[in-house]
Amino acid sequence: MVLVIAAAMLIFSGVVEGPASAVATAPAAAQCNPPAIPTGAGYQVSCNITIENTVTSQGATSSTVIATECLAAAGVLPPFGCNSTITTSTQLVTSVNQCNGIVTGGGSNVTCNVTVIDNVPTGTATSGVSVYQCVGSGTGGGANPLNCGPSGSTFSSTVNQCNGSGNGGGAPGRVTCSVTGAATALPVTINQCNGSSNGGGSTVTCMSSFSNNFATPSPPVTPPTTPPTTTTPPTTTTPPTTTTPPTTTGGGGSSGGGGSTGGGSTGGGSAGSPGAGSGSSASPSGSSTGGASTGGSGAAATASPNVALPNGAPQTGAGGASHSGDNPLMVVLGALALMGAVAAAGLALRRRRVLGAPLESNFDGE
Repeated sequence: MVLVIAAAMLIFSGVVEGPASAVATAPAAAQCNPPAIPTGAGYQVSCNITIENTVTSQGATSSTVIATECLAAAGVLPPFGCNSTITTSTQLVTSVNQCNGIVTGGGSNVTCNVTVIDNVPTGTATSGVSVYQCVGSGTGGGANPLNCGPSGSTFSSTVNQCNGSGNGGGAPGRVTCSVTGAATALPVTINQCNGSSNGGGSTVTCMSSFSNNFATPSPPVTPPTTPPTTTTPPTTTTPPTTTTPPTTTGGGGSSGGGGSTGGGSTGGGSAGSPGAGSGSSASPSGSSTGGASTGGSGAAATASPNVALPNGAPQTGAGGASHSGDNPLMVVLGALALMGAVAAAGLALRRRRVLGAPLESNFDGE
């Protein structure tokens, strides 16, 4: 009891400091071993280490180690006197070594735990976890000193813990150790709590656990394909071409009046001369008008100088005056009609003479 009180006074006065062991890292993680942890009496030692090993589907490896170690007077529980570290590595952790050969004096308590987590692709093979623990421990008196299970008989096992510890007598169940997890994908050997806390009234409590996380491989990532940018040239619209027809200005010539027929003869007028100016034409009989002037009886008329002469026949639409010149068909028909009239007149005169001859004979006979 005196030793416990003295140790507590030293810790609280700052004389006893927390452990200063090397940082636990891959591939062999270690902590809470001498000389960082003393071998005397009256101490409370609490150490925890978590190992996370990872292998990707591409075969890349990495590990993370979270380690916490605490040293205080017996009965003073964490977080007093604790230090924690986190380390990462591209290597896998393959072994853990902690809490071995410490606080061998009386009245001390050792509590240490190791947690192993394996992250591997689906289909990775596993191996069984073998155990060798609580061998040669719990001697020195007291009922039911051991609370351990399971335990094998092979020293070189996956887990080797709580062997040769908790000797010196004390309370029941003063050596309590366990292992959980029957298989591991990435084997890690654990060696902890061996040859420790062997004074009277001391206790040893240690645990190891294994778990596996199987991840489905991610499909390969295909970078998106960006199609080439197509630049569309601007569309140029050509306006339609508008054709302006030429403008023809000019008055059309008028048709002259026809000659009158009387007494079996055809009256014809004399042809008038074409009027000067805007395309006037003379009619065979009478006067014709062109532009602003009138041609009469064959006399020529002078048009204004700013009037354009039309050209072309009436059917062309170019402003020409109607033409009433000689038509051969009409001439022939007129001649035939005249000949017919002369023949008819001759026949009439002859008939008159034939009819008149008997009358004259009758008159002579009387």
